[in-house]
Amino acid sequence: MKPRVLIVDDEDTIRKQLKSRLERDGHEVTIATQADEAEKAFSSGGPIGCVVTDLKMPGKDGFALTKWVRETHPSARVIVITGHGEKDAAVQALRCGASDYLEKPFDLEEFSHSVSRCLREAQLERENRDLVGRLEARVERLEGKSEDKLWYVSKSPSMAKVNEWLTILRREAMRGEATEPAVLITGESGTGKEGVARMIHAGSRRGKSPWVAVNCANFSEQLLESELFGHEKGAFTGATSTKRGLFEVARGGTLFLDEIAEMDVKLQAKLLRVLQEKSFRRVGGVSDIEADVRVVAATNADLESKVFDASFRADLYHRLNGVMVTVPPLRERTGDVMSMAVQFAERAFRSRGKTFSGFSPEAEEAMSHYGWPGNVRELLNVVERAALVCDSSGPLTPENLSISQQTRSGGNGRGSHLSVIDGGADGASFMKMKKKWLSSFEREYIASTLNRYGGNV
Repeated sequence: MKPRVLIVDDEDTIRKQLKSRLERDGHEVTIATQADEAEKAFSSGGPIGCVVTDLKMPGKDGFALTKWVRETHPSARVIVITGHGEKDAAVQALRCGASDYLEKPFDLEEFSHSVSRCLREAQLERENRDLVGRLEARVERLEGKSEDKLWYVSKSPSMAKVNEWLTILRREAMRGEATEPAVLITGESGTGKEGVARMIHAGSRRGKSPWVAVNCANFSEQLLESELFGHEKGAFTGATSTKRGLFEVARGGTLFLDEIAEMDVKLQAKLLRVLQEKSFRRVGGVSDIEADVRVVAATNADLESKVFDASFRADLYHRLNGVMVTVPPLRERTGDVMSMAVQFAERAFRSRGKTFSGFSPEAEEAMSHYGWPGNVRELLNVVERAALVCDSSGPLTPENLSISQQTRSGGNGRGSHLSVIDGGADGASFMKMKKKWLSSFEREYIASTLNRYGGNV
C-alpha cells in the first residue's frame, strides 16, 4: 500500500490547491483542518509517509503536531508551511523534527519536489528498519560465523562516536544520495571491525545487494590481484579458466577489504585507479568492467605512519578515508564485557543443547578486571571454550573460563613473577631461580599471545 500524504490546514482554498497538485502527481492524499483531526488520520487508512502542515491553526499549532508525529510515527516526514518572513518559526519547526519548510507564497513545483523527497526518505527508513530486522535474524541463524557473532550494538560511552557515525551514514543513505562515501574502520585486532562494517552495509541503500569480504593478509600480491579483479583464461600459469573477481561478485553491494595495510604497494596503485575510474580489467583482460561497488576497508595498523614511511600510498589513504570510524578496544568498554559475555554464552550453550546458568560473582569480577588483549574475539573464544567443556549444572567460575589468578588481580603481570622470585627464600641458587622465572614468563607470554590472536598459531 502506497504511503499517504496528509495535508493539515484550516484554510479551505490552500487544502484544495495542494490536494489537487499532489493527486496529479499520483499521490494518495488525506486532508485535515486541525491537529486533533490529523492525529486521528494516522489510525485509519494506510500508512502516512508525509505530513504537510501550517504552523498557525486553531487548537494545537503546527509545532505541537510536528513533535507528536516525530515521537509517535518516526518514519513519517513533516513539511511545515510558514508565513512570509517567519524565518525564526521555520528554524523552530526544524528543531521540532520537521524535514523541510516552505514559505508563503511558495511555488507548487517546489512543493511537489519536497513532498516526493520526503516520501522517498520515509520509505527508505521503513525498508532500512525491516532490513536490519531481517539481518539480525540472519545473524542468529548463522551462528557458525565468528564475524557475525562479534556483531554487538554497544551502549558504552566510548562507543558513542561509532554509533554516531553509523547513524550519520544511515541518514545519508535514506536521503537517496547517488554515491556513498568510502569508509575506513580502524582499531585493534578482535574489536569487531567487521561487525561495524556489516552494520554500515545493512544500513546503506546497497543493503539488499551482496556483501563480500576479503582479508588482504591472506594472499600474495598476484593472488590478491586475481581475487579482487579476476583473471582471463591463460593469464598466468595455472589460470585454466576465466574467473570473476570480487569486484564483479560484489556488484551493486559492498566489498570489505580487511587488513588493507597488508596490501602490496603495487596493488595499492591498481586499487586506487579502480576507485577513481569506477572500472577495472581482469588480469590478462583487455576490456573495462564497471565497478559498481562501495568499498569499506579496515586495519589494525597506523596507516598515517605507513604513509609517512612510504609503505602505504597517501593518495589511496585519502581515497579510502572518506569517513574514518575508530572502534575502541574492549578494555575501554568495560561496561560491555558482561552483557556481551552473557549474549555469547547463551548462544554457545544453546548451540550445544546445554542450559546457560549464568556467571558466578567471582567469574564476573575476574572478567571485569581482565585486560582482554584479544578484545571481543578473545572474550568470544573464552566463553565458547567454557561452553564446550562445562555442563549445565551451575554458573561458570573463573576456572571454567581459564582466566589466571594473575589476570583476575588486574595487576600488571608482575605478581606471578615476584612469587617465583620469593620462592628463593628456601636457599635455591640464582641459576635455578632464573630458570624457573624464565619458564614462568615464557608460559605466560605464549598464553597471552595465543589469547590475543584467538588461538591462531
